[in-house]
Amino acid sequence: MKNKLFASIPNIVFGALLVIAPQTFAHACGAHDGMMPACHYSQQAATGIGAVILVLGLVALIVDPKVRIGLNIAAIANTVLLFAIPTVLIGICKGAMMHCRAVMLPTLIVLGVLVVVFAVLSIVFDTRSSKRA
Repeated sequence: MKNKLFASIPNIVFGALLVIAPQTFAHACGAHDGMMPACHYSQQAATGIGAVILVLGLVALIVDPKVRIGLNIAAIANTVLLFAIPTVLIGICKGAMMHCRAVMLPTLIVLGVLVVVFAVLSIVFDTRSSKRA
């Protein structure tokens, strides 16, 4: 039971934070000259990825340990995508003092690292419990 909670609760919490943060305090910049900047689209993509991680955590509450291992691998893959969206794929504003670069990007990176750390720990614990059974 504790492995089930440890494998699902962090994904639920961090997934919810990844949905809420880009829409509230870690938001993208406003429109520049009437056009939406790249960081706006990175914000929207990060919100979607957070929703997927949240759903993976919810599903992990009701499945076997072997399936939870796969769900945590999927959470790690989604987090890699989360890192790539603002840094490589879509990007953010160029200015160092822009809100997206100063707040949104570090918030996404920190939350993403936490998702990866807890997912790896969950994989290790579920692998050990699967071998015992």
